[in-house]
Amino acid sequence: MYLMLRCTIKYASSSGFQNSEQMSCALVIGATSTLGKAVVRRLAFAGYKVAATGDCPNSIGKVAEDNKKVGGDVTAFSLDVTNPEHRKELIQKAAEKLGGLDTLVIVPPQNEIRGEIVETSEQDFDKLFADKLSIPFRLSQVALPTLAKSKNGSIIYITSCFGFQPSIDMGLYSVASNSVLSLTKAVAQSAAKKGVRVNSVVSGMVEGDGTGAVWDNASEEEAKQIKQHLETMIPLGRLGRPSDVASYVEFLASNKSRYITGENCIVGGGVSYRL
Repeated sequence: MYLMLRCTIKYASSSGFQNSEQMSCALVIGATSTLGKAVVRRLAFAGYKVAATGDCPNSIGKVAEDNKKVGGDVTAFSLDVTNPEHRKELIQKAAEKLGGLDTLVIVPPQNEIRGEIVETSEQDFDKLFADKLSIPFRLSQVALPTLAKSKNGSIIYITSCFGFQPSIDMGLYSVASNSVLSLTKAVAQSAAKKGVRVNSVVSGMVEGDGTGAVWDNASEEEAKQIKQHLETMIPLGRLGRPSDVASYVEFLASNKSRYITGENCIVGGGVSYRL
């Protein structure tokens, strides 16, 4: 079935998973990235009704269809998330289709910017801060009135450990990631007055979260060596997986975390990023 969201396409699917969270509704922004797909799958598996978004109709449609095949209740919206009118209409249409909205999860696009911050171009600077800070903030603003109607409304940002520990090779990414840590704290203060919780999941070295820019441009052998070196530095002995991040998202969206807000929650395999 095809439904129109202005110039966008939506695909609907039927529900299959069943548990205590089955009536909860979540909107996942950036659902075609590696982390985004993992979050959609985790929430759908937990019984959520999920609205998944992406800028490519075919790609986001495939995410919905893949989850439909295993019983997930996932509806796909294709839109330009940089467009204020599209953002406003998305929240309205998603809430109408799902029957409400309890959780907004914002997964930023995968980072492809490397290098020292002093060498950053104006274009790269503006794009990365739009992806990591401006657009998530604007989405939060427009979604807050709808989330406030939920008995367990929440916003969950995804960011990186580089926000705590800058890297000279990922300088701009570090600063942009750090901005999300502050955004979480600030929005949580205001949103709490409306009964909405705001947290972030801070991923350590996870393949698919944007930190892969450290090794993406390396040769196969160099990438292997980099990953092996990183694994020796991680107490649990491996890089993080997208499913590790998605599981934390599920927890923060659930009633189990109903007294947690304003927290930047690290998924880092035991690496100490802060006390």
